Amino acid sequence: MLVAVVDGSRLKADWLERARAAAPAVDVVVLRVKDRPAREQWEMARALVAAAAPRPVLVADRLDVAQGAGAAGVHLPEAGLPAPVARRLWPRGLIAQAVHGVAGVDGLVDVDWLVFGHLFPTRSHPGEPARGLEAARPVKAAARVPVVGIGGITAANAGAVRAAGLDGIAVVDALWEAPDPLAAARALRTAFGGEGEAGHAAQDQRPMA
Repeated sequence: MLVAVVDGSRLKADWLERARAAAPAVDVVVLRVKDRPAREQWEMARALVAAAAPRPVLVADRLDVAQGAGAAGVHLPEAGLPAPVARRLWPRGLIAQAVHGVAGVDGLVDVDWLVFGHLFPTRSHPGEPARGLEAARPVKAAARVPVVGIGGITAANAGAVRAAGLDGIAVVDALWEAPDPLAAARALRTAFGGEGEAGHAAQDQRPMA
């Protein structure tokens, strides 16, 4: 599973075109622009839903924006809206949940997948030590849903993430900083151990129970 994270702190002028180009080789696209007004998030999400189709788009943190923009689901921060509440509000939506350790995994059954990180040093968390792959193993062991790794993942270390037992990777710079987003996405999929093009499972809402 390859999750492309569109990070508002590092958007390029052609971000929407790059997302459209990469879409055939990713499974899910997440819009992470939490520092922007709700109206702007909604406008960006609507545009991304159209550009990335038929790949599902999730909006970070804002369930209301995600629903209003016609997105497929929401990515919840660990200290955000509780997953059971999000599930009651959106029974058919995709719900991803960020976790930073085993303690955050306990009782999480209302989500479709977990996102654990950051695994490696990353510009998204300057000055913060990476949690590393060894910290990911107990999270995976405790989880009852798939676990996606995030943070500093590239084609060079994606295979190690797979070897640690995780079910997918979420990337920012390795995709959006590349000259050719589609080629970069295919390289990441291959490095993780998958095919060069995305499958069809992630196109359906709630593909993971």
